[in-house]
Amino acid sequence: MRIIAAILFVALAAPAAAQSWNPPRTPDGQPDIQGFWGEPNGGADGTNVETSFQTADTLFVQGWTKEQIAARTPVSAIVDTSDGRIPYQPWAEARRQEILSRYGGDVVTGKPESPRDVNPDLFCMLGVPRLLYWQDFQVVQAPGYVVMAWERTHSYRIIPLDGRPHAPAKVKTYMGDARGRWEGSTLVVETRNLRDWTWFDSKGTLHSDEMTLVERYTYVDRDTIQLRVTFADPQTLTRPFTMAWTLTREHANDPGYEILEYACAEGERAREAILN
Repeated sequence: MRIIAAILFVALAAPAAAQSWNPPRTPDGQPDIQGFWGEPNGGADGTNVETSFQTADTLFVQGWTKEQIAARTPVSAIVDTSDGRIPYQPWAEARRQEILSRYGGDVVTGKPESPRDVNPDLFCMLGVPRLLYWQDFQVVQAPGYVVMAWERTHSYRIIPLDGRPHAPAKVKTYMGDARGRWEGSTLVVETRNLRDWTWFDSKGTLHSDEMTLVERYTYVDRDTIQLRVTFADPQTLTRPFTMAWTLTREHANDPGYEILEYACAEGERAREAILN
């Protein structure tokens, strides 16, 4: 009984300890999460949100052996399905497999038939949700706003906290339309109005332009954020699902670090060569 009681005490006390941490505040009273954030190595990888696996060809180039590739252990970012897979409707899963057969799978039996068959990253369209967990980003706060900026594809989000309504549904962007609020030390961001060209990762994991996200950035301590994102998309999913990551503070000992201009490939003239 003493052992059971001790286990229960630890299980109940840990969340309470995290909630009792009092973060620094900005002049307007927000929890101060300013700085650079990224996902540490060893966790769920945004290259493939279901397994963290890169393609075998990519790993061969990096020096992996066949034995090492065969011994990989999947690490899924999905925390609320029994198999760690996205709960796609049959047509959406069939479309993803079609993309993988033409581009990006371990076995490619066809060739891309349009730009929609290849990784949007090649056309500098990472967007949301992929940028949330695949690339480091900077947070800057101003009265009534949280701003997130990425060096990759020079993308940014300006998130108002004043409860204003979302933009009209016909306004679609790769970063979506975000509205935020604070719940204690958790920043809650609701995002909608997304374009349907972006993927969850580099493996054809598509979504529709009706997908919505609820992001929860919980500030655990000075150097740690727990990120949970719940996705709903009645056009492609059988039900909503949630993914989770741990973000850690980056470049804390380099006060001169800054985001630089990212020269991407808008107007890429080699598109036909890429598709062929």
